Amino acid sequence: MKTKYLVLIGLLLALAVVLGGCATGLTASSWPGVTADADNAYIAGGPYVYAVNLQTGAEVWRFPAKAANATPFYATPKLTPDGQLIVGSFDHKLYSLNPQSGAENWRFEQAKDRWIGGVLITNDTIYATNADYNLYALTFTGTLKWVSPFQADQAIWGSPVSDGTNVYFGTLGRHVYSVNAQTGKQTWVQTVDGGILGSPVLGSNNALYFGTHGGVLVSLNVRNGEIIQQETTSSWIWSGPAQDGTNVYVGDANGMLYAFPMTGTGQPWTQQLNGTIVGSPLVSGSTIVVGTESGNVYFMDNTGQNARPVSVSGKIYATPVAAGTLVLVAPTGGDNLLVALDQNGATQWSFTPAK
Repeated sequence: MKTKYLVLIGLLLALAVVLGGCATGLTASSWPGVTADADNAYIAGGPYVYAVNLQTGAEVWRFPAKAANATPFYATPKLTPDGQLIVGSFDHKLYSLNPQSGAENWRFEQAKDRWIGGVLITNDTIYATNADYNLYALTFTGTLKWVSPFQADQAIWGSPVSDGTNVYFGTLGRHVYSVNAQTGKQTWVQTVDGGILGSPVLGSNNALYFGTHGGVLVSLNVRNGEIIQQETTSSWIWSGPAQDGTNVYVGDANGMLYAFPMTGTGQPWTQQLNGTIVGSPLVSGSTIVVGTESGNVYFMDNTGQNARPVSVSGKIYATPVAAGTLVLVAPTGGDNLLVALDQNGATQWSFTPAK
């Protein structure tokens, strides 16, 4: 166990060196997580989880009633089919909240480290990856479905994905795992060239795509974990890619946005943006939306053309989120905690929490 922690410390120090040169102050706890339903946006940012009305930008509720500054929220909240909002905290607890009122339903307290990535919700299970190296499978009442969690080789910062048969995720220890969704047993593991900080994405072509801190977009065969293809980027990749069935889109620390075809046909393209790209691109119909550290939100078509930058106050590390006709952006260090843009980039409202 001591060796594992030394490896983790070494990786975090390496990340600090890299991020110190290209994204000052950027850490795993530096930006909020956002999701939305038909009525509200839900944002985990600092000491609170907020519900914000999508029509007006007004606060609906906040959790907890009294903040504990030492235990912030940053993991992306997720909604369950039976009407719960699941969100993890740096206090090692995973909370279930009522989306209408913010009241606590239950909490899961068996994890031993921070919740950084959001959970994966299926029809009947919550799959939760924690920085304590474990993948937990929970019922919608917060009880364990597996006798023991699945233990990986290193900390897990990204959310898992699933194809209904297996659950897939990457670790800071340069491994990608496939775990049986029902039993919690490993089906395969693959080693890659760099730590995986973000979430993978599944393609319709039986491929699993993810970016590495080594600056490579990798695709794996979901059946056996074998590497299908590797595409080199100009710098490290923090968050996972996005896909629209035709291309896989990913950004890197040099502000380069890439589109790689998912099949043997099609032409890859790149677009140089202003500022480090940390969050995943958002695919919204035929529009690609990307935020950068410089405070720009770029709207462009899926060929990389007609890029339209919109400036907001602060640095954009969080992935933009679609909410109906709105695009939600959560800046860090700016005037607002949440900004709602329309499809043309015009601000519809902004949310700044009351003291």
